[in-house]
Amino acid sequence: MSDKIVLHPHRDLMVEAAHERKVVDSPEGQALQEEVFKAVRAYSDFLDRHDLIYDHGDPNDLPRLRAEALVITIDYGADPGTIDITLKDGPCDRVYGNGVDPDPGGRGPPAIPHKRRP
Repeated sequence: MSDKIVLHPHRDLMVEAAHERKVVDSPEGQALQEEVFKAVRAYSDFLDRHDLIYDHGDPNDLPRLRAEALVITIDYGADPGTIDITLKDGPCDRVYGNGVDPDPGGRGPPAIPHKRRP
């Protein structure tokens, strides 16, 4: 048997991941997450009430999907603390960004073609 103990090559990252789990799973972390979930759900419901998520136009048909996802990010990098809220593949994303028609049936107006951006 060898006396040499070799540490796992990703030990440092695994320690950081364990710390992240501990913080995220703490009672304070869980309570804050719950508040974020409530706020995001309320904002999503607000957008839907204003017909930005679904088009409920034809009562005899399934609603047309107008946006794929509500994406909320905070960027800690170049401009720390910048928060961005985007309706992925929503009308603005399809006019000004890389959005494509989110409706599985392709119903609705086509997106304005752009060169794909990163």
